[in-house]
Amino acid sequence: MVEDVAPGAVLGSVGQYGWGGAAGTFFWVDPQEELVAVLMVQQMTPEAIPVIANWKNLVYQAIAD
Repeated sequence: MVEDVAPGAVLGSVGQYGWGGAAGTFFWVDPQEELVAVLMVQQMTPEAIPVIANWKNLVYQAIAD
């Protein structure tokens, strides 16, 4: 669970949580934004990691309050 979003280079909210799996799969839940997101990338190399961070930032940038 994220307690401080400042140290990370990825957007988010305090209280969000998630899990990364094999082959670039990732999900997270952000109760503050009422958001649940799932990403499934079939890539077993470290190149999937920037994809996850970029995708997560794009999701938060798309939220219009």
